[in-house]
Amino acid sequence: MAIREHGVSAVTVGDLLDPIKHNLQIPHYQRPYSWEPATALQLVDDILDSRADPDRSDIPYVLGAVILHEDGDGGRLDVVDGQQRLLTLRMILGILDGHDLLSTSAVGANAVSRVWTALGRRLGLLEPPDAHDLAAFIRDRCEVVRVVTDDVDEAFRVFDSQNYRGKALAPHDLLKAHHLREMREETPHMKAAVVQAWESAKDEDLDRLFSTYLYRIARWSRGDGAPGFTTQDIGMFKGISGTSSTLTPAHRYHLAAQAALPLLSAWGASGLSDRELGRCKFQLDAPLGSGKPFFDMVAFMLEELKHLVRQGFPADLAPYCHFDLSALADADVLDERAARSRYRYVSELYLAALLYYTNRFGEADLEQARPQLFAWAYALRTEMLRVQYRSVDNRGRGEGSSSAFGLLRHANSGRVVNQLPPAGKPYSDGHEAGLVEVLKEWSAR
Repeated sequence: MAIREHGVSAVTVGDLLDPIKHNLQIPHYQRPYSWEPATALQLVDDILDSRADPDRSDIPYVLGAVILHEDGDGGRLDVVDGQQRLLTLRMILGILDGHDLLSTSAVGANAVSRVWTALGRRLGLLEPPDAHDLAAFIRDRCEVVRVVTDDVDEAFRVFDSQNYRGKALAPHDLLKAHHLREMREETPHMKAAVVQAWESAKDEDLDRLFSTYLYRIARWSRGDGAPGFTTQDIGMFKGISGTSSTLTPAHRYHLAAQAALPLLSAWGASGLSDRELGRCKFQLDAPLGSGKPFFDMVAFMLEELKHLVRQGFPADLAPYCHFDLSALADADVLDERAARSRYRYVSELYLAALLYYTNRFGEADLEQARPQLFAWAYALRTEMLRVQYRSVDNRGRGEGSSSAFGLLRHANSGRVVNQLPPAGKPYSDGHEAGLVEVLKEWSAR
């Protein structure tokens, strides 16, 4: 049915947060509460400024849109968009009303505690009459645009792409929402497990996985430039929906292959490692089924990148690694080292090539291929005084010379990397002298 009649309306904050009038729930697929204290305090200041503005005395202060999904279960309304604002408003009103810390069992206890403490300090400066007046202003004079639909797909189609402070959602956030919708037939327990696994990853690691590696590999392997991963590019990771009415023969082939993948577990008993099984399941040149396979792929690729950083930078190459190898060993995270920022782009190019190589050919001939891929990527650092992303993008897509990605995409053997061009002449005497010697030593073998 989609958005119902009279489903879009302006309501006061007090009306919306009244549990008798609106049975609001935070669905399992939503991320935990994540606002920083500064954002919550800015909301307070905005409300105070509006209340004090004489030109707005007769005009309600609108706090944006809230999108709700009516699931038909006892009138429950799932908050699809607006949960950060609503939870913050609940905390503000709770403090003004003299309540203790709200229950945080399902909404990000640490973040809630930090914001609650900051709000308590800020609002504690108000005298009791003023606190009462502010609470009344929020409940009666602050409004939100309420959008109610009984179709969860429609709810996400009108999903507001910006939060209250105007920060656009990252592309991987939209991919998460898309693939959770594709899991509509899965159990709530399975959906909750998927969300928990996703939220356990650092947001910068998720962004890096898609924007720095998966997106670039997909573009470069086709000979295209990769100017930057945006919300306009998420279609390449939406996968194939088994419920689509327009499945092509190619779609059916890939879905059939995915359905047969459980047989790989039996192969594992014959000597295939978990990493080899993952590479078989999540081929970068083949589309995935949408829904849970997407989340499984993300979990695997995050771990695969960490393995490849360790594997790709042995002791002789460690000085040229942009990532902090000691931090990776201790905390299992990809921390960057500012002191080696000059190797950032070539490190990323090298790791993307390693990821693509091992995804296609596993460990076969990797010991011989790794120096070739390193030299191909890092030669930019010796040939140019300043390496910018445009130069890396050109090399990745093969402008002016062979691309490792283009060669690997069409090869039947990893030995194809032997066709990569040798490093060019160094920029000048003394420029990256140590790295030049490493590349010379390999070329002499």
